[in-house]
Amino acid sequence: MAAMRQQLKVIGFALISLAGDATAVTMAQGENPYGEPPPGYLRQFVEQGAKAFVLERFDAEGNLVARSVEKLNESVEIDGPVERSIAGQRISLRGLTACPTENVVYNRVQTWRCTDAARDYAETVYNRRAKVILCKTLVLTPAENEAIPASCFVLVGGDGEPFKTVNDDDSMVFLGLASIGRTQDGRSRRPDLEASQSLSRSMGFQNAD
Repeated sequence: MAAMRQQLKVIGFALISLAGDATAVTMAQGENPYGEPPPGYLRQFVEQGAKAFVLERFDAEGNLVARSVEKLNESVEIDGPVERSIAGQRISLRGLTACPTENVVYNRVQTWRCTDAARDYAETVYNRRAKVILCKTLVLTPAENEAIPASCFVLVGGDGEPFKTVNDDDSMVFLGLASIGRTQDGRSRRPDLEASQSLSRSMGFQNAD
């Protein structure tokens, strides 16, 4: 079954033709290797009664070169604050490291172990509320058995509730469950999330001891 699933995933990958028609223009608005896609972009993948997992691959110039879309019938495994297993793909949230402190303030007043809080939050988003899961990576050919560094976004809503996008990377940093990695010369690996990290620290979500 695992071999068949992998074969189907390979077949599912297709080169994306960014033709200049109206449909391509609409889709291109969300095709950014770093930016958070609007709910309207994610809604194009919604299927009635099914959850969709979308994996987009971008080249070094930021061009979308491949996309796979599949129905997700099994639960997402939350392996830690920055690790996800989705449809057989191991995902590591791009540029983040897990648990800057052992304990965090969760649900505003409760002290939780960092890993337990991450699982509680992510389980709710991915396995109870998600309609579409989109992960975006710059890795075109992943090494075998290695996690893919990616940014993941989850469409929640529907059934009378407005659709909105949950930015998993931002959520983990804001809740104090992950911190931004640094290069060897001290540069931020996620400058787009620095504001969320500063706000998290100012609100005291970390260092719950």
